[in-house]
Formats: sequence, structure tokens, C-alpha cells
Amino acid sequence: MFPFDAEIMPFVIQYAHSPVLVYSIVSAMMFLSSFGLPIPEEVTIVALGLIVHMGRHPDQYPPPEGVSVSPLNIYTAMAVCFFAIMISDFIVYSLGKKFGTSPWLHKFFRKYLGENSLEKSRTMIHKHRFLVPAIFRFTPGVRFPGHLSCGMMGISPWTFLAADGLAALISVPTQVYLFAHYGEVILSTIKQVKHYALIIALVAAGLYIAVKVKKRIFGKKEPSAT
Repeated sequence: MFPFDAEIMPFVIQYAHSPVLVYSIVSAMMFLSSFGLPIPEEVTIVALGLIVHMGRHPDQYPPPEGVSVSPLNIYTAMAVCFFAIMISDFIVYSLGKKFGTSPWLHKFFRKYLGENSLEKSRTMIHKHRFLVPAIFRFTPGVRFPGHLSCGMMGISPWTFLAADGLAALISVPTQVYLFAHYGEVILSTIKQVKHYALIIALVAAGLYIAVKVKKRIFGKKEPSAT
């Protein structure tokens, strides 16, 4: 049996009835994602929605023996996710606002985004001042430097909270709600394509390793004769 059914599913189901633990993990993941963890927050949101779905359907996803049935509340999950994101984003923004003039932050910022990143961010923020926090919220991969730059470039706290909050209010609860209600369709699709996904993952891993080995063996240039 594929590990998804034999190991992963029971592991996930048991946490579908542990609200405090799940909400704590979600809050921690959102905080780390806001600070540049290379795991998009959408992954956490999707996982939360599916866990809520499992908890709401104990007949289809029975909890392990000895685990009390206390499923996650969909509206609490939406609220926890939303406020965890907003607090994390505002902390990043506040760091940019407080330390925006520090040379070390400018040095880090240039290294993180590139030599002209500060100037581009400044131009973008001046041109679309209110919309910029919302644009960063809908753009995975640039949220951390984007929110940091909002603080550095002097966007007011209320402007940042309004734009970022509106974008988060549109996207975050909606995703949790959809995955919580239509999780069965998604999980069925995962089960149907899991073998193909495994093959693709193995092939991709093999190609990645082959490229790395080739570069290591043949990538070194012969020293030129003088």
C-alpha cells in the first residue's frame, strides 16, 4: 500500500481532532513563512482546510483508537489562520519601519533581492502606495522582502494593515472554507494520481542528482596553459 494511505493519512487524521495543537502549528508556520521560510503559506492553508474536512467527517476518517472526537471548527480555523498571517506580516513590516535606515538591513535587502531592488520597490510603492501591500500578499516568494520594504519606505501602519488585511480577508478564509467543504474531491484526486506523482518525483530527483554529479565531475575547467 502506498505510504499516503498506510502512514500519512492516519497521522493526519489524529490531528484533525487536536485543535490546540493544529492551531499552534499553523500559527508557527505562518510566522516562519512570513520571514521567508521556503514553504508557501498556501501549503499550510490547504493542509488546514483538509484537516478541518477530515475532522468534520469522522465517519469517513475515523480518528485512531483512544483519540477523543473534538474536530476543528471551520470558522475558528479561518480566524486563527487570518490573524496569524496578519500578526506575522505586521511584525515584518515593523522591523522594516524600525530598522529601515540601518546599513546592515539595506545590505541584506540588496543581497536578498538584487542590486536595484530597493530603487524598484521605492518606485513601485510611490506609484501604487495603497495597493502595494495587497500585491505582495498575492505574490508568493516576495512577501517577506515586500512587507519589509513597505516599512522601510514609510508606508503608514494603517495603510499597510488595511491593504494587507483586505487581501488576506479575501484569500485566506476563502481557501480554508473551500478545502474544508470540498476536501473529499481533492483527497480522491490525490489518491488517483499518487502513483504518477511518485514516479514524476523520482524521475525529477534522479535528473537533479544526475545534473549535480555531471557538474561535479565535468564542471571543473582544465587550467589554461600559460
